[in-house]
Amino acid sequence: MIDTDNSGTITYEELKDGLKRVGSDLMEPEIQSLMDAADIDNSGSIDYGEFLAATLHVNKLEREENLVSAFAFFDKDGSGFITIDELSQACEKFGLSDVHLEDMIKDVDQNNDGQIDYSEFAAMMRKGNAGGSSGTSGAVGAGRRTMRNSLHVNLGEILRPGGTT
Repeated sequence: MIDTDNSGTITYEELKDGLKRVGSDLMEPEIQSLMDAADIDNSGSIDYGEFLAATLHVNKLEREENLVSAFAFFDKDGSGFITIDELSQACEKFGLSDVHLEDMIKDVDQNNDGQIDYSEFAAMMRKGNAGGSSGTSGAVGAGRRTMRNSLHVNLGEILRPGGTT
């Protein structure tokens, strides 16, 4: 869509016109900064590989922002940790009653301090729905899957702009 002359590369002018077509109101210096950041080989244009790399980078940044928002949802007091009390409040809000919170915390809590910090939370969320780690009991693995599944199902509603919390 942006490569209007079908050359296989995107020039500065094509990028500027393409951004304008999708409603962007970026100023020329900002567009030039985008161009400079994406044009890895300094050829003056963005080839397919460079475009793909820039797109993947933006998607990664957006996923990280979503993780930060999700963590902040649970970390009610802003302490940088999710405590069992905060997790309990979230489970109540999600309508989850038969959840083994101690097992969930124990399984995710890598440094065994009894709470979940951001890096532990992010690691748990990035694991997807794979089972527990080796040596992990079935109940704990099930607890982790329950927490992840609940988060994946409910966070979309919570974090949606204009959504209710």
